[in-house]
Amino acid sequence: MLNNVNQKSGKSPKGEDGFTLVEAVCAILVVTIGLIGTAAAITYALEFSAISRNVTSAKSIIVSTIEEIETLRNSRRLEFKQIANVGAVNNSGVTRRFDGFTTGFQAVSTEPGKDGVHGTQDDFIRAGGDGIFGTPDDFSDPTLMRGGYDRQVKITRLSDSLKKIEIKVQYVGRAGKVGAITGVCYLNDEARQTR
Repeated sequence: MLNNVNQKSGKSPKGEDGFTLVEAVCAILVVTIGLIGTAAAITYALEFSAISRNVTSAKSIIVSTIEEIETLRNSRRLEFKQIANVGAVNNSGVTRRFDGFTTGFQAVSTEPGKDGVHGTQDDFIRAGGDGIFGTPDDFSDPTLMRGGYDRQVKITRLSDSLKKIEIKVQYVGRAGKVGAITGVCYLNDEARQTR
């Protein structure tokens, strides 16, 4: 009998009232603002994730370059006096000539050139059809370039037995700007035995 009274009066029983149009619009507005905020946070996170990846790769380039220079010294592929930038290399009394590390920034190569050393002028040169380096059919191969990274190897002679090695890598940063990170080590003329 109670149900009949509610039906006759046009009122719904308690708890069965619906949303008004104003409440629905307010709910949609709150959800929209939340979704916009979430989308902005995701975009921000993705951008900084890419920058973080570029910084990590730049650090890896620095560490691998330093390790390569130490290995060149330790293995005696290069004498200590040959580890220098172009124009400062001492090739006197050595069996293998080395032209030196380039000065200024150079794109990072995925493979070393003929000399087998990264960071030198021959990094992007391939032997032509005859398979011999130094002949007229040699060509520059831009596919060897590791995109988005430039490296500078700066070697300073501090004494007869100590050199400062400074590796600076530029990478693509936030909003397309160029970021840079530098690693420094000191190299002495005492080759370590590697096992």
